[in-house]
This record gives sequence, structure tokens and C-alpha cells, in this order.
Amino acid sequence: MRPFGEDAALLDAAGADPGGLARLERDLEAGLGDLPYAGGVDAHVHIGRDRDGHALDADALVADLDRWGLAAAVCFPANEPGDDGAFTAANAAVAAAARRHPGRIIPFCRIDPSRPGAHAAMAAAAADGARGLKLHPVAQRLRPESPEFVAAVRDAAGRGWPVTIHAGYGARALEEPIATLVAAVPDARIVLAHAGRGDARALAARLAGWPGVMLDTSLAALADLVALPPGRLVFGSDRPYGDHGTALALVAAAARVAGWTGDEAGGVMGGNLRRWLP
Repeated sequence: MRPFGEDAALLDAAGADPGGLARLERDLEAGLGDLPYAGGVDAHVHIGRDRDGHALDADALVADLDRWGLAAAVCFPANEPGDDGAFTAANAAVAAAARRHPGRIIPFCRIDPSRPGAHAAMAAAAADGARGLKLHPVAQRLRPESPEFVAAVRDAAGRGWPVTIHAGYGARALEEPIATLVAAVPDARIVLAHAGRGDARALAARLAGWPGVMLDTSLAALADLVALPPGRLVFGSDRPYGDHGTALALVAAAARVAGWTGDEAGGVMGGNLRRWLP
């Protein structure tokens, strides 16, 4: 296991105990109980190197999936827009990784909706095999209710794509912005990352009126997951910021505390998301 995406050699250099990390991983696995995670889908993985240095390559990801018995992962670029600012190279790298690992990597593209050519970048990614869109309003400094953001979501909806939107750390109040977005694109399929941790309680209160919105569990708060309907949740790790062991343990804990049925837990672990994937 590589906590937070760090290389094992870096952990060794920092004085970490590799044996202790292995024991921790085994302890986490033992605590998963009856969670039906085998064959599950991770809805939130970044491939590439983020501007802050966190990195993950496709081969390491697939090794993680194999270690935990997960079938596939939705992957999109890290925050590396490149010289053109359009994520061209990063989107191409995710698409190439999906071709190298068919069925294991589900490619989503990433764009900056505020830049000229954003829709051309999305069209190019679609031609290269993309099956969804990732938008990060904090990293790209754009409000979810802005015309550019709405236009990108509308474009994705027209392609039948789900749209994953960062809704966690660094986010402002999100209830009204997401409400504006949903009203503008009522046929959109939106996955709010981190269980909407930026404004979780307000977002949860609006879910009944938003059938096209789900939330991923990556780096979420346990109390939020317990309070949310499992039919609106999808499992995510946020690799390389998170790791599969602790991400699975969080969902297993929520399932126990909330009393999810086996079918509900299976939906969180992949069934809910698969219904949305083109």
C-alpha cells in the first residue's frame, strides 16, 4: 500500500516502517467484514502528476485494483493542464492508459471551461475514447453556476456522460450553485466528489429533488456517509491522495453504522455508478 500516493522508497527514506504499513493494510482488510467490494468500481482516481507533486501511473493503479479485488476505476487527469492550458496531453495519457488496460480504466477527460477551445478539447477527448468529464471549480477557479461551467456540463450531458465535480476541501457553500447548475441542465448526471464535504448537510437536504446527482465517498466524513441514502453514493478513493484500504474501511464502517443491506452496499461499490456509465 502507498498511503496518499507516496512511493515506498520515499516512505523508507522518511523512516517509515514498511512492515508496520503492511500490518496496517492487513488490519484494514480484516475490518471490511461483509462489504461486497470484490469486483467494485472506484469512481475517483487521478492519473498523472499533480501540481503539488502527488502522482500515480496506470500500472501502479491496476496493481492496487488487483490487490483489493476491484474491477475498475474511473480515471481522469491530475491538475496538469499543460502548456496549452487545455489538459490535452493529460487527457491523451488517460485515454492511452485505458487502451493499455481495457475494462480496468474508465477514462474521463478534464477541461478548464473558462479557456477558449474547452469544447473542442472535450470533443477531441470524446474521439479518443473518453466516457465522462471531470471539473474542478477550485483548481480552475470557476464557479459551478457560471455560464462557462454550465455550458461544459450541458455539453457532457448531450454526450450521455456523467460529470464528476470537486465538492470537498477548499469549496465554498455549494447548495445554491449546484441547484442553479441542476436547474440549467436538468438531464445532467452529476457526481459530487467527497460526499459534498464542502457543504454536505445542505446538499444532502436537497438530494430528494435532484435525481441526477450522486456523491462519491472519497475522503468523506463518516457522519456524512451514514446520513446519506446509499442509493445516492458511489465508492471512491481519490488516489493518489487517498488509498484503497482506508477508502474501503470508511465505506465498510458506514455500512455497519447505517445498517445498509447487501444490495445497498453493492450499489455503493459499483452498481449505482455502472448505471450511469455510457
